[in-house]
Amino acid sequence: MTNYIVEDDTKFLDQWFKGDAAGFSLLYERYKDRVFGFLLRMTSDRQLAEDIMQDTFVAALRNRAQFDRKRNFLSWIFGIAHKRAIDYFRHVKVESDHVDDTGKSIGSAETLPDDVLAKTRLSQAVQSAVAKLDPLQREVFLLRELGDVPFKEIAELMACPINTALGRMRLALKNIRKELEGQGIYGMH
Repeated sequence: MTNYIVEDDTKFLDQWFKGDAAGFSLLYERYKDRVFGFLLRMTSDRQLAEDIMQDTFVAALRNRAQFDRKRNFLSWIFGIAHKRAIDYFRHVKVESDHVDDTGKSIGSAETLPDDVLAKTRLSQAVQSAVAKLDPLQREVFLLRELGDVPFKEIAELMACPINTALGRMRLALKNIRKELEGQGIYGMH
């Protein structure tokens, strides 16, 4: 399926680069929810996430000449979103907790109340664990887990060596696991 998406992206990118706005519109429709979800977890503010998402796609429109056709569009747009979110936090000098809102993305509703309650508690525990991460670990974790951004590109986005990005992810996972175990939740790998 990934190849199918990349092939479609290439077709849409070709349309866009030839001046047909429909190509960009199709890319926007395909990826807006994933970008919004990422930004929502980065900002913990729905309105702010929407604003940054719109700014992200406007920046992509304005800077299409900077798009490297060797990269995939999703990684590029996540890179822009990441930079816009960081710019926002630098601008207002806010050290904010980034909450992972997994509760809304667990999947279909369960019919058994105990299952729903267990998933809600697990979701809250994961949100809490992610919120307690060091900001750099949280960024790597969210880029990788929500954006499926390759580590090489995460390293470029965060201006660090790839081994540093990998190390931050390892620490993030270790710290999440430790936090969950501290809450009596075991078996998270």
